[in-house]
Parts: sequence; C-alpha cells; structure tokens
Amino acid sequence: MAAHLQSYLAELRSHLDLAPEASADVVRELEAHVEDAILDLEAGGLPADAAADRAIDRLGRPRALARQYVQAYTTTSWHDAAMAAAAFLLVGALYATHLWPWPPAVAGVAVVVVAVTLVGLWQGRPTWFYAWAGLALTLLSFCGYFAFVLLDGSADAIGQAHFRPVQMLGFGGGVLYFPLALSILASCIRAASRRDWLDASLMLTPSVPVAVWLFVLHQNGGIRDGSVVVPEADSALAATFLSMAVAAAIFVRLRSRTMKLATMLAASVFVVIAVSSAYDPDLTFSSLTGRSVLLLALLFSPALVEKLGVPTLKPR
Repeated sequence: MAAHLQSYLAELRSHLDLAPEASADVVRELEAHVEDAILDLEAGGLPADAAADRAIDRLGRPRALARQYVQAYTTTSWHDAAMAAAAFLLVGALYATHLWPWPPAVAGVAVVVVAVTLVGLWQGRPTWFYAWAGLALTLLSFCGYFAFVLLDGSADAIGQAHFRPVQMLGFGGGVLYFPLALSILASCIRAASRRDWLDASLMLTPSVPVAVWLFVLHQNGGIRDGSVVVPEADSALAATFLSMAVAAAIFVRLRSRTMKLATMLAASVFVVIAVSSAYDPDLTFSSLTGRSVLLLALLFSPALVEKLGVPTLKPR
C-alpha cells in the first residue's frame, strides 16, 4: 500500500507547477486524505490492500489531479476564459447565421466540438473543458430527437400492420438508444462531480436551450417535415448562447465558489426568461416558476450526486 501511494504522490509531484512550499502542502494534504479514506474503507469491511487500491483509484490520473491543484492555487488565465466562451460562441454563430440546416456546417461544428473536448480530456480537464464537454453532450439530445422521430414513425407503421423488417429494426434501435444515452449522461455527470459539482453543472447548461429548441422545432414541423428554419427560435438560441459565453468566461475566471454559483444561477435565470419569452409569449408566471425549478433541479443534480457519495477531492 505504502509503495503504491508513494509512487502516485511522486508522479503527482512531478506535474505540480507550483512553488516548493505549495507542492509540499499539496502532497501532505493528499497523503492525509488518502490515509483517512483507507481507514474508512477498512471500517466498511474491505481488506487493507483493496481499500488502499480503491482510495488511490478514486483520485484519478495524477496528471489530471495535479492540474486541478494548480488551478486552485493560481488565477485562471484569460486564455482559458476565452476558450470556454469560444465553445458557446461557435454554436451561437451556427444559429445566428441559420446555417444549422446545412449538413456540412453542422458536421464541421460537431467535429470541432468533439475534437476540442478530447484534447481537453487528454490535458487533464482544464477549466475550459466543461463548456466544450457540455456541447459534446448536446449531441445526445440531437440523436435523441432523431430516435424519437424514428420511434414515432415506426410505431405508426407497426400499429397499422404496414411495416417492413427494417422499421422493426429501427424501432428496436430507437428504444435501446434512450437508456444508453441516459447511462452515458449519468457517467459524465458522475465523472465531472468527482472534481467539482459546479463544473458538472456548467457542463449541463447547454443541454437545456438545445432541448427546448428541438421541442419548438418539432412543433413547427422542423426536421420532421422539412420546414427547417424557425427564425425566431434560431435568434433566441443564438442570443442565449451569447449570454452563456459571457457567463462561462466569468465563471472560469472566478476563484470564489460563491461567486461561481451566483454567476451560474444568474445565467440560468436569464436563460429561462429569455427562452420562455421567445418561444412562449403567453407563458404564465406559475409555468415560468415550474420551468425555473426544473432547470435548477438539473443544474444542482451534480451536487446531489456528490452528496450521495461520489468521492470528490477539493484542493484548498
């Protein structure tokens, strides 16, 4: 156990770009944290070696953890803030120019989003990573919409007994997609919450306006019937992503968790009001309140995941 832990701490120390005193504090604090975790696991019935392995594995890769500590001890650069904002600006531009019905434009944006997300994952999830990861997760919403359309069409054909085997195959694929997507989403939330539930909440923010936009699009025919452009919805979504870009840049630059939380809540309230006003001008106050509660429940769900036992390590 001691050898495994010391090996981990040595690798972590090699990635800590901090003053010697700060690095020593980090290693000392982490060692104490792991030892406490091992004692807790042993008290729960795990053998000593298994408890040690589990406690160390929970920390994640040494390089990624070192980056988290460096970020906690230093002010986030304007480069990281710009990178976080760029994620939302990129998608916002796609809707502002009404280019999203053009497959090459959508494919190009999707490739950039996924590529930058993978780069951020490899770099140990820097502060700007979660904005891009959140956009990558919106692909689940788009695929879910297509799965819903596929299920809708296949169910009608099956109900009328006028269907082909390929429609049965499509129906089965659509049914299987949703539990798979939920499993992927839950895994991403859990992984992000291991670092900080606020980062996980930032990751979830893009899914809300995109899901609402898909709903409005479907109501107006949209992709389903080929009447693809809904200018009001596109403009509202573009403005929403612009505000989210500003909020993301501020969120990344702030060091105070209280201010980060306040920024996220303010941006969330703006998104609810802006999206609701654009898509449903006759919305009642009670309905607006209900939507706000649902949005806040989604954004605070990572905090619940953390509270229920997802191991999380926060640097001082």
